[in-house]
Amino acid sequence: MVSVFPLLLCCLLLFSCQHPERGGTPQGTAFIDDLGSEVHLRHTPQRIISLAPNITEILFALGVEDQLAAVTDYCDFPERAKRKPKVGGLLNPNLERIIELKPDLVIMTTSGNMRGDYERLQRLGISVYVTNPRNVEGIWKSIRDLGALSGANERADSLLQELQSIKLDIERLVLGKQPRTVLFLVSLNPLVVVGPDSFLDELIHLAGGKNIAGNLDTPYPILSREEVLQRRPEVLLATRDAVHSLEAMLNVYPEWRSLPAVTQGRVHLIDPNIVTRPGPRVMQALRLLYEMIHSAPSTK
Repeated sequence: MVSVFPLLLCCLLLFSCQHPERGGTPQGTAFIDDLGSEVHLRHTPQRIISLAPNITEILFALGVEDQLAAVTDYCDFPERAKRKPKVGGLLNPNLERIIELKPDLVIMTTSGNMRGDYERLQRLGISVYVTNPRNVEGIWKSIRDLGALSGANERADSLLQELQSIKLDIERLVLGKQPRTVLFLVSLNPLVVVGPDSFLDELIHLAGGKNIAGNLDTPYPILSREEVLQRRPEVLLATRDAVHSLEAMLNVYPEWRSLPAVTQGRVHLIDPNIVTRPGPRVMQALRLLYEMIHSAPSTK
């Protein structure tokens, strides 16, 4: 399973001329995207191209896969997404292929796609909608907006109710539990971790954890191995593309054997595609984090 998350860390600022999130409600045939731009559509789009995996997952969850003309090489969930025509990667989509497919709408994301590709598509006269889900509420907004764009408002409302119900269930479970300190690794070398103002930081909090990097300055800061030792996390989480096994991690940082997370058996590796895609599997990610943070100690 290939994850694009390390690539996204490199390009978060490349789509930087974004504006604060605004409402995406339709005004006749006009929609306001998360750049604050007006996107005009003559009719409900029947040939949509998705340029990010989370967008593809939302559209499938909304039941509008027949309107999905193409996706990126990284769009691998659900299984049916693999059978859709491909238009390249997030950072290097094939614009000639996109033009050939004659889309009536291309949907992009600020945290995965390039500003230059957005501008080129606009110059070609292709309607482009940009989504920017930076937190759980932003994910709800993306689902609501893509539902409106694709004519699936009712399904979007139903999906949101399902996801929000799961969130409420987890919040009830967290009540009364003692928060555990958590470190979430997304890269082993350099040592990149989940910091503040990211939806993963929010998920850690919702799952009853306390992010030990939550007081730093950037969403994905670099820590030193010594800082990890000093902060002594009780739970250590990592994406499987960053850390292949506990032993592989300890071979790089042998002094971490003394961390409470290691001595108590609370080191957990997670499918990156579940926890790093701000889409409909976000509550599956939240449930996983809850189970891992509050797991019983193990000496295995």
